[in-house]
Amino acid sequence: MTFRNSAWILALIFLYPGLSAQAQQNALDDYIRQALEKHGLIKEQDALIDEKKAGFMLANRQSGPELTLSTSYTLAAGGRDISFPLGDLLNPVSNALNDLTRTQDFPQYENQNILFLPNNFYDLRTRISQPILRPEIKINRLIRQEQIGLQELEKEMVERNIIRDVKKAYYQYIQAGDMISILRQALTVLDEGERVTQSLIRNGIALPSAILRIQAEQSKLATQVYAAENQRLNARAFFNYLTGRPDSDSIRAISLMALPDPASFTDSIRTEEINSLEKGLAIQRLALDLENKFHAPKLGAQVDLGSQNFNFKWGGYLLAGLQLDVPLYDNKKNKYRKEEILAGMKAASEKKDWAAKSLGLQLQQAKRQMASAVDQYHSYSPILNMSQRYYWEILRRYKEGQATPAELVEAQAQITSAQLQQNIALYESWIRAAEIESLIKTQ
Repeated sequence: MTFRNSAWILALIFLYPGLSAQAQQNALDDYIRQALEKHGLIKEQDALIDEKKAGFMLANRQSGPELTLSTSYTLAAGGRDISFPLGDLLNPVSNALNDLTRTQDFPQYENQNILFLPNNFYDLRTRISQPILRPEIKINRLIRQEQIGLQELEKEMVERNIIRDVKKAYYQYIQAGDMISILRQALTVLDEGERVTQSLIRNGIALPSAILRIQAEQSKLATQVYAAENQRLNARAFFNYLTGRPDSDSIRAISLMALPDPASFTDSIRTEEINSLEKGLAIQRLALDLENKFHAPKLGAQVDLGSQNFNFKWGGYLLAGLQLDVPLYDNKKNKYRKEEILAGMKAASEKKDWAAKSLGLQLQQAKRQMASAVDQYHSYSPILNMSQRYYWEILRRYKEGQATPAELVEAQAQITSAQLQQNIALYESWIRAAEIESLIKTQ
């Protein structure tokens, strides 16, 4: 295929930029959806959100009653005991009663040794516990709620980064394919030059050594094609990794023909990162509020329904009570916990302010880099046009024996270099556009 034929094909593509851009965007949108559905980081974030929601439900249940069933059974031998003179106390009375009644109805008793350790003793009870005054329950519930919002913001940031990476990998893949096309087109033109040179040699117009310069350039371009093909394979593997597909899967890719519009991007930076830092500050404020309630009393109630006795006999009982705890002194641990939280809040506040400035700086840098790439692309258009005209002039003179092979090769090299540089600028502008999209606020 000659350069003129390639130019006609490019001209036909340029006639339908809208169709090409729409097909391009539809394909890219499909791949982004696949990445957001299959990427491991998204699944991780979903699991972490579920974890935070479960933690919130747990905190929400701390204020309700609890019902527990517990039992204990003990066997004991030895240990401390106490002597109880039961026989000495009751036997005289029993003897007197037997004498009065002239019967033996009243028994005799032995003195007893009572063990302190209960032997063959059980205690079976059901306990109902109900917190009444527990300030940490409400604060912990609020903290858990903030953690859900924080994790959701983390997921949004991960999604933005994945979308950016997918777009960049997609553009890098297409860029490598276009580089291969440009280099192969240059090889086709050199093949035509080699054919013309062979004809000149056969007609005695050129020396056999004239073909060596062309063959050297062909070898150089073949090496560049090989490198570009490897670059394309690497870009495909990374892109398929991002979208959760096998490494060797093909990619629906259409070469870009238009440049991004710098005016379409706002100066409003994204809010997820700032909001996540604000959520972190809110959690620390709640933790500080909890520490400030250190001396607040804690009140709870419990009711035990059960049975306890020796030898598995029934001994039902009901026991109800209130428990009041008032912290008085904890060796200044509460004081240092508050100082720790306050220091963390100060650091988080500084980080929040710095993050806003950093995001603004990144956005401006990305915009300037995109504008520079767009300018570079436009600057190569006249260079490419002049290089093409110069090549056709040299080719005409070369066929007439008035130009050397080195001049022909140099003229073609200028075209190839301009095409490659313009191709790099084109996709660099779209890569920067993807970075800008990940930095600006979603409309």
